[in-house]
Amino acid sequence: MQNTVLFFGGSSDERLVSTASAQNLCQQYGFTKIWFLTKSGSVHEIQKADLLQHADAFTQEFSPKAGTQIASTLKEAMPSLKNHIVFMGFHGTEGENGEMQALLEEFRIPFTGSGSQASRDCFDKVRAKKTVAAAGIKTTDELSVNPKSAESFEALRAFFKRHSKIVLKPTANGSSIGLFIVDSESVLENAIKEISKKPETPYLAEKFIVGRECTIGILQTPQGHQALPASEVIMQSGRNFDYSGKYLGQGSTEITPAEVKPEQMKALQEVSMKAHKALNCYGYTRTDVILCANDEIIYLETNTLPGLTKASFIPQQLAEAKINMTDFIELQLRWALERYN
Repeated sequence: MQNTVLFFGGSSDERLVSTASAQNLCQQYGFTKIWFLTKSGSVHEIQKADLLQHADAFTQEFSPKAGTQIASTLKEAMPSLKNHIVFMGFHGTEGENGEMQALLEEFRIPFTGSGSQASRDCFDKVRAKKTVAAAGIKTTDELSVNPKSAESFEALRAFFKRHSKIVLKPTANGSSIGLFIVDSESVLENAIKEISKKPETPYLAEKFIVGRECTIGILQTPQGHQALPASEVIMQSGRNFDYSGKYLGQGSTEITPAEVKPEQMKALQEVSMKAHKALNCYGYTRTDVILCANDEIIYLETNTLPGLTKASFIPQQLAEAKINMTDFIELQLRWALERYN
């Protein structure tokens, strides 16, 4: 394989997860270079040892050593990526909203994961739900919330009264950051107060669906697309699957494979496969759904660059499917090479 660059970091709320993913990835594969994008937008080349020595990646910021900067902006760094393949170790905003993908496409630099349009479509949860609904996948009742608008908050209050329990989450974000489960007016008012602090972040309100929360990876292979074994998240009473539950193991249990009937597993995989294809994704994705008691499956969202930390769902599901992590990385690099053909 030609020169490869593991690229991670960024300014998103998920940059710490990105660092943890990068630590796992560089242990599984010998990348030619490792690049880090800082919160301020500068690009640094770092050493593998420095990355691996960084402790508590999920709670502590990674900082590059002095003298490692190779560019002051992402665009300025693009010429240095000529004749390289980029493995995208990003999660969240600039890594998943299509902006970085569009820049890489502009310079025709091979990179892993979905292209700019699919990334934009998936990162916007409202747009993603409309796309999959058109493909026949079931979604739940929703309301877009503009934190700058008092009228929008009044509509949210009416939406809550209609459903009595709702989920509030950023329209474009991941890792369950900024998530609220609203089951009372006091919780709603507190959520509105918190949302108002970040007026630039639009929110999505959804009717709360009672059921089992499952997530399923889709992998593009030379033989065609493959659905990985579904995982299930079981929360302790009174806990939400927020950042601490997802990455710090507080109040949550993850089961891979999900303990479901064979026909339920097949249905979960079929819905995720249909979403992956409807959204025109590439390489691999992970789709989150709710499995209801009547076996109805409700779509939540699709992640174009899901976590690849040691504890993340995709590595769990790959292990269950007897797929080596190194083979997975090499496969994604292969698809990156072929994306412009």
